[in-house]
Amino acid sequence: MKKYVAYIIITLSCLHSIRANPADSITTVYQDGEFKTRYVIRVKATENEVCEVATKLIYDFHNTPGNLFNWALKDLGLQDKKKNDIIFILKTSVTDEKTGITHGTFDIIVPLITSFDNVVVDAIVSKTKCNNKEMKVSANIIYSSFLLKHGLATLTIVPLKNNEQLFITNVSIKFGWFFNIFITKRRYNSIVEWRIKKFTENMKVECEQRREKSLTRKE
Repeated sequence: MKKYVAYIIITLSCLHSIRANPADSITTVYQDGEFKTRYVIRVKATENEVCEVATKLIYDFHNTPGNLFNWALKDLGLQDKKKNDIIFILKTSVTDEKTGITHGTFDIIVPLITSFDNVVVDAIVSKTKCNNKEMKVSANIIYSSFLLKHGLATLTIVPLKNNEQLFITNVSIKFGWFFNIFITKRRYNSIVEWRIKKFTENMKVECEQRREKSLTRKE
């Protein structure tokens, strides 16, 4: 009987620990030709500070996409030609204010194999606030000439106690014919998964730096 009681106490303690301190974690599932990645991370910032950063992300994406490489897309290896399995180079990005669609043009280089010029990608990037105070930033790929068959990324921001937030990034991708062959499960980790993690961490850094500046002004 004592063993059962001890087991129950340990189990409840573990459950409480998980709920109280959700650990940073990343997982990827591959099914029916589609990759689904989920990354969870805790951020020390207020709802207002996180909202400001999310607004900045949307603004830069629509108006000054080059600025994103200085913070949200920093160190993702998208604009340089270092030794990456795939190199993405943004050439043009224009947002149609009437439709909300951003039309992007990329050059995609697969070192030592091939390259694709002027690849067109159309996306809708938006921010919504839910009734339960959760915030969601989403990027929906609605057209890609051949890079993707389907692409959806969402960053859900869940308020926690003590001016902390939980960032939950979910990405689902189904590649076009060439990249479906080239990007194996192993390559996905080195091409996509780490970039999802790094982008979310960049958002965290921006939020927490804003938090530090806010606290400094109050002193």
